Amino acid sequence: MKKTLLILCLLCPILCEVTIGQTKIGIKTPPKSTVRPPESEEPGACIGVAVKAIKGHIYIRWVPTMQSYWEFGYQSGYVLERINTKTNRKTTLHAGIKPMPATLWKPFLDKNDRNYTILYAAIYEPQEYSKDILQQLSERRQLYQFALFGADMSFEAACMAGIGFVDSTAVAGERYQYIIRHKIAPKYGLSPTVSAEVGLSDHIPLPNIAEFSGVGGTNNATLFATTKTLKKDYIQYRIERSTDSLQFKSISDLPIVVTNKRDSLLVSDTLKDNDIYYYYRIKGLTLFQEEGPYSKIIKLKGKSNLPRPEIYSAQELSKDTIEVTWLYRDSLNKYITNYQLVGSLLRDGPYTPISGDIPPEQHYYNFKPLTPTKGFSFYIKLRTYPKRGEMMETLPYPIVLTDDDPPARPKGLKGKIEVKKDIGIVTLSWDANTDSDLMGYFLNRKIGVETDFSRVNNKVMTHTTLTDTIQLSHIQKYVTYSVNAMDELFKQSENSEPLILPIPDLYPPTSPIIDSFAVEDKKIFLRWTRSYSDDVQKHILYRKKLPSAAWEEVLTLTDTLQHTYADTNVVEKSLYAYTLIAFDGDNNQSEPASAVILETPFFTRTVHFLHFTSVVDTTDYRVKISWECNEADKIDNFLIYRALPNQELAFVKKMDKNNREWRDSIEIAPNAAYKYVIRAKMQEGYLSGWKETVIELKQ
Repeated sequence: MKKTLLILCLLCPILCEVTIGQTKIGIKTPPKSTVRPPESEEPGACIGVAVKAIKGHIYIRWVPTMQSYWEFGYQSGYVLERINTKTNRKTTLHAGIKPMPATLWKPFLDKNDRNYTILYAAIYEPQEYSKDILQQLSERRQLYQFALFGADMSFEAACMAGIGFVDSTAVAGERYQYIIRHKIAPKYGLSPTVSAEVGLSDHIPLPNIAEFSGVGGTNNATLFATTKTLKKDYIQYRIERSTDSLQFKSISDLPIVVTNKRDSLLVSDTLKDNDIYYYYRIKGLTLFQEEGPYSKIIKLKGKSNLPRPEIYSAQELSKDTIEVTWLYRDSLNKYITNYQLVGSLLRDGPYTPISGDIPPEQHYYNFKPLTPTKGFSFYIKLRTYPKRGEMMETLPYPIVLTDDDPPARPKGLKGKIEVKKDIGIVTLSWDANTDSDLMGYFLNRKIGVETDFSRVNNKVMTHTTLTDTIQLSHIQKYVTYSVNAMDELFKQSENSEPLILPIPDLYPPTSPIIDSFAVEDKKIFLRWTRSYSDDVQKHILYRKKLPSAAWEEVLTLTDTLQHTYADTNVVEKSLYAYTLIAFDGDNNQSEPASAVILETPFFTRTVHFLHFTSVVDTTDYRVKISWECNEADKIDNFLIYRALPNQELAFVKKMDKNNREWRDSIEIAPNAAYKYVIRAKMQEGYLSGWKETVIELKQ
């Protein structure tokens, strides 16, 4: 196994940060893969996945997060599925993605392609591991990391190794999520991984490498690029050189990978001739080997005199202190009078001193950072004053102050919806942020009870107004919007306060139902079941006295939970019809409830009860009531009602007109109030008024 790892080390050199001189090549430990599980995944995800729309296709790249998951993958394969996020339709794109057969790798191995050779060795070459368990685990992990690094450097090699795929069946206008899992996932309980949402229209132009500079030395050129803001886009870089600014050639056949913690690229290139100009340009390559745009071309030439010191690093020790160091051989200090640092808020100046004279033996300086008026960057130069010759000055060195704070939360989000046929046109606006490093905004939307927002604009926008369109539906009642800001370092603010807009309703509510009624003395009681529609704002009760055909509005109820009404504006022996209509917030009205037609009886006449009393028989705890009244010759019968404790009054007994007492059949409970009511029904059919008595057995 040691021999195999040595071969892999020879096959997998990378071009890293170096100082002045010939480019150094080498790698001490296997680099880690750039593919990571998405932030929505659980921390223990077994596969990381990245997706991107490129030239009418969706490119998918995944990586097992552990060496054992890697071995499961190339031995048993992966299952790749696609979900249409609009229709929730799931499609199996491939049921068994595995490395290509060994015979198909031969053309690439014959060309000594490093990436294919690394992956082929890791997948197909038999390995001899150490007998020591810990050493063996380390060797297997290194083999896994070397293999994934080779896949990172070549997407085509990753596809050959079964950890990359190109979906050429994606359809414009659709949006997808991809699910990748081990084929043996059910056996070992391995969870699948779901990618971020992607569509063919999501392609975003790759960024330019804006800060690329260089300086010529004695038979060498030192090239510098700031890559901190580019690490999410590029995983390797290519620097090209020309002597005529037309024909360029890469300075190295090896990938240039940033491995330092400062997220910057510092490369030294050997110059054969110090008397001619050399032209350089740089571009980045993505995980899918997309080539970004070239940077601006820089022009420089070597120097045959005293070498110029170069700024090596600028470290932010605190909010108020930056330490700058520069590189220079101590043996050359005797030729230097002093150094001086100058600074500017703009790359092109003007530059003003930020230090006094710095002695030649001192190669560092601490100073208070400048205060940028926009963003978080400013520039410094190191001026070297030799004892002989002209002052030497470095190229502008950018310093990016730590920006831990995201943009402010946007405020003032407001909007309205206009209806055009079955489409809602939503016009939104919000207050502009005042952040100095603001890049723009994203507008987010969710409809109905959806739990997550989805973005309305896939590209960041700089203006504070947007027009959106939504489908009007009788199912969804509300649409919610929020807006968040993003700065130039891609940090995003919190979402604004949500704006909830009611979706205009084109559909009437369901009809209420008058399901019960009662005609009593001088009044009509109605009870109904409200409209089942949840957007009902009011019910209106209508009545007409037959034979009239005109309906009149009796009652408007904004309390939609109220479901009863007593109409006391009636006359005896008359016919009345009632109906009920529901109205929603958009003033759509339901069909009228089925009308009920009721007749009022003769109204109650006065019957005077001389007494109406109740007593408790203590032998059996039952109530006996008795009464006397006038108008006895006009009475047909007596009606007795009872209300048990905490219950409503209910009819219990009809008594002959000659009876004057009644004994209840129930046994009463102690310390509870029982109410009894009596009324007379007259021979003409109408009813008398009420007379009541209350009794309670105290114990």
